[in-house]
Amino acid sequence: MRILGISCYFHDAAAALLVDGRLVAAAEEERFSRIKHDFGFPTRAIRFCLERGKVSGADLDYVAFFEKPFIKFERILQTALATVPRSHAVFRKAMTTWMLDKLWVKSRIRDNLGIDPSRILFVEHHESHAASAFFCSPFDDAAILTVDGVGEWATATMGHGSHSSLTLDREIRFPH
Repeated sequence: MRILGISCYFHDAAAALLVDGRLVAAAEEERFSRIKHDFGFPTRAIRFCLERGKVSGADLDYVAFFEKPFIKFERILQTALATVPRSHAVFRKAMTTWMLDKLWVKSRIRDNLGIDPSRILFVEHHESHAASAFFCSPFDDAAILTVDGVGEWATATMGHGSHSSLTLDREIRFPH
């Protein structure tokens, strides 16, 4: 099983390649672009990971993206509308990023990797954090706690990891 994880259009764009559950390569785009905290699509980081793993985009079983953009869009829209007119500047910046980049991320992944869209997965932001910690840990079972500014709606989650499964069953939601 070959899975490529991608993060972009926020900060520190990156890619990571797992082959049969083992991390083969990971890189941040800024290491190649020389742009600190590069947020663009991680074309060079992806290329590095695929070359390191000796695979092509067509060889991948799945590509996972670090959030669910449409759910995040819902939060941004609801929050901005609830605080008009004070939210004008934040809303404009968020919508520009969303309309120019995140709206098209699935087709960008498809076009760059030549992968069927059905093999592109969108994972909730806090689940991405939890998975990156638990599945790389030496533990078969563990309590999981994620705390972050905000993902789609969650700002903190709690759950449990056991062998090859992960469950987040409690969360604190934005704006808290």
